[in-house]
Formats: sequence, structure tokens, C-alpha cells
Amino acid sequence: MKRTSVKSAGVILALGLAVAGCGGGTGTGAGSGGSTQGNAAGFDRDAILRWAVPGMPTSFDPRKSAPLDPVFLDVVYESLINRTPAGELAPGLATEWQLGDENKTITFKLRQGVKFHNGEELNAEAVKASLEAYKKEGALAGTLAGLDQVEALAPDQVKLTFKEPSGYMINVLAGEAGIVVAPSALTDPGLTGKPVGTGPFQLDTLSEGKVSFKRFDGYWDAQRITIGGIEMALYSDESTRLRAVKSGQADGTSITPGQIKESEAAGLTVIKGPNTTFNGILINTGSDKLSDPKIRQAMLYAIDRESISKNLYASSCAPAVQPLQQGFWANVPELNDVKQYYDPAKAKQLLAEAGFPGGFEMQLEVGPNTSYQTLAQALQAQLQQVGIKVNIKVLEFQQMVNARRTGKFTATVSLLQAGRPDPSQFVADFYLKGGLYNPGGFELPGGAELLAKARVSDDVTQRAAPLQEIFKKVLEVGPPVVPVCGVTYVAAFRKGVTGMNVPVTGDYDFAPLKISS
Repeated sequence: MKRTSVKSAGVILALGLAVAGCGGGTGTGAGSGGSTQGNAAGFDRDAILRWAVPGMPTSFDPRKSAPLDPVFLDVVYESLINRTPAGELAPGLATEWQLGDENKTITFKLRQGVKFHNGEELNAEAVKASLEAYKKEGALAGTLAGLDQVEALAPDQVKLTFKEPSGYMINVLAGEAGIVVAPSALTDPGLTGKPVGTGPFQLDTLSEGKVSFKRFDGYWDAQRITIGGIEMALYSDESTRLRAVKSGQADGTSITPGQIKESEAAGLTVIKGPNTTFNGILINTGSDKLSDPKIRQAMLYAIDRESISKNLYASSCAPAVQPLQQGFWANVPELNDVKQYYDPAKAKQLLAEAGFPGGFEMQLEVGPNTSYQTLAQALQAQLQQVGIKVNIKVLEFQQMVNARRTGKFTATVSLLQAGRPDPSQFVADFYLKGGLYNPGGFELPGGAELLAKARVSDDVTQRAAPLQEIFKKVLEVGPPVVPVCGVTYVAAFRKGVTGMNVPVTGDYDFAPLKISS
């Protein structure tokens, strides 16, 4: 069987990626996808990495997990196809895969000798059980709606048949939909807090505000694991997380671009690079006045994105009116100049045409993280300038997750993932009726047809045009998601911690990190 050679949805094309730092040392680009730290000469293979996180896992059950959970899921689980932090696709639990029948089938050859944390063996029946369970219910049901049949052809061979040509599924199966859970754990109601996967680490303890993992000694590629485990502790505030690293309470954490200078001054190593997330406003188009396209367009034109990037993110959050940053394959080049989309006079005109010449009042929900509350306040001030009075409501982390999933919100300031598992899934979830994060039932005219075209091939050069057309069209009809800026991922580490890569599409690999002895 020949392995199909493709690149992931998150692969960056010809972008210069910067690495800043001192103390712990800096590195050079790892492939084309992001910056990485250099390797330590001597390291402690039993050291525990202490990683500070902004929130705790929603669930270890892939059917119930939330968009920000991969940092936890990637520790204990593996997918059929591996997507590296740099965004490249590589063999995972499947060593080979082949598209067939005009891209309506994918046949996988499974890696042999792989065991789950509970001792069960990975085989075709295990893969079949996970995929069928995901398709039946939960957060992945929509993602796998096009999957028609899963066949275990042999103990190490699985065939997936789709209702339509689905080359894009190569990317999707490198994400949560491709995770294989131990069959006996799939029916265990406790899976949400007791994951049983094949990953390099297994859950050790889970308590309020802290989760720890220990090295899985039965891992099929044990030599890759260069630390003894991981401890993730909750620090919801960015400043508190950075102080934890500076004081030695934590070994590393993600930070904001505005904290880079402080981190460098403290002798920490900093890595940074663009990824497929963006900051924006997610709108419930079924909420009162926000159902009017002109209102949503007014919000689009009221935002001074360049000012926000400069003043809040040290010019490291790329001003954007589209989901993907410049350099990613589905980015629309003509939309990269956002100056044309900052027009307060036009915003006021649109409000008048919608019947609100004096403006109106709305609620904007935001989570507990300081940086998003600051962004909410900046948006509040800019929207006020055109007559939209915004009342900010702060939600706890889990409240925000639940609000977005249940649709019980007006509009939220959010970090949104546009490239994981594939840009077409973002379109399906946010721009089409029935989407997971489309409670108002927004429907982009012609969107379903363009989406189908974008999903036929696994070749991004063929897929780009219909997706780019979607991103242009949605601006014309009042977008249900108003982008503000494309995120630069930044992380800081104490001296002696090396080997971390920027997770371009939100794929984390902690196994090869090294901590100096």
C-alpha cells in the first residue's frame, strides 16, 4: 500500500518564523511550520515537566471535548494520522493510507505492536469501534457525518467509505476524529476523566486545578519519550502564569506577545510563530438585532484592527477579516489589507439602514483570561464610537465552553480555531446551518456547494479556490464570526527546558522535550 503524501491544513507556505530568547537558548525553524528550541546536551529522563495552563480539560472523551482540549488529549491519545506541531502529516497509528474510488474510500494499514494503556491491543476492530462511536453522537458526529461505512478488512487493515468524494478527511483524521480509544473504555461513563489511549503518557491524577500524567512504559516508540511525566496546573490569568515560570513554580507556559520582553528580561527562552487560531467575535445570529446582516457588517467595519494589534499585542496579532493568516494555503490574498474594512462612517450608515440610526445595546460575553477581557474592553470602546453600546459579561472558563456549545450566548470574544482539523470544518461549524457553533442557523448562500468542492481532493492547490470564495462571500452577507487578528503563538520556558515546537494547528508533542539534569 502506498502512503498518500499530503500536507496538513495548517502548513505555512514561505513564512519567516521568528525565535526570540535568552537564558535557555534559542533554536531555528523546524521545517516550515514553526519555531523550536534547541536540544539540551544532558537531560533528566525522569524529570516532570510542569506546564501552566489557562483552563482544565473539558473532557478526555473525544466525543465531549472542546476546541482547546488538544493540549490534554495529545498527551494520552494518538490519531490514525499524525500531524506534527509544525503542521506536517506523518504516519501515526496507521503507517500507510490510500485514497480510492475517486476519493470516496481511504484504506489504512495499522501499526503493529501498539498497546493501549490498559493492555488491549490496537487492531482494526478497535479503530472501527472508535469511529462508529464518534459518528453516533457527540461533538464529532457532524465531523463524521459523511462517513458511510467502516470495514475491518484484516487485523491491521481498515477501510473507510464516504458518501461523497472526501480527500479532505486525510486532515480530519489527523485530529480528534482519528483518535482511537481502547474499546472497553468507549462504553465506560468514566471516560471523561479516565482516558485510555495509546499515547506516550497516561493519566496519573486529576483534581481541581491540576492534572498529571506519567510516562507510559508500554509505548510503542518509548525511546522518543525524554521526560518522566507532565504536571499541568491551572493559572487562568496570563500574568500569574508567567510569574509561575519566573519563580520556578512552572517550567513553561503559553504567554501573550506583550509579555515577550518581560520574559526575555527574566532570562527565559521564548518561542513564537503564527498558527491557525484567531481572536474574534462569535455572534449568535439568532439573537435579536444580530440576526440582521447589516448589523453584523456594521460591527465588521467598526473595528480598528491595526490599533488593537499594536496596542494590545505588540503588533504580533496579524490584523485580519478572514479566519486564516497570510501564508496559510486557504488565505485570501486580497483580504490581507484590512484598512478597507475599518470605516466607522460606513458602520454608522449600515446601522441607520438597519433601522438603528442612534445605535443599540448588546451583551458581549468573555472568559476569565485577562487578555480576552482587555480585548473585549477595546472592542467595547470601538463599537461605542459607531453607536453600539456593549455590556461586557465575564464568564468562568467552563461557563464559556458551555455557552458556546449550547448556543446560549449573544456574542462572545473568543479564540477560534480555523485550521484544526481542516479549514473546511470551520466553514461547516460556523457558516452553515446545523453547524456545531452556529446556534442562530446562519446559512451562507451557495456555501454548501462550495464546501463540497473544497472537500473532494486531498491536494490543497485544488482545494484553496472554493474555500477562498467562501471567505470572501461571508463578508458580503454579514459574517457570523467577525475576525480581529490572527494569533501568534508564544511560549516561555525556564532555563534548561528545550525541544518545544510551535503548535501551528494546535497539535502538541511533549514527549521529546528535554529538561537539563
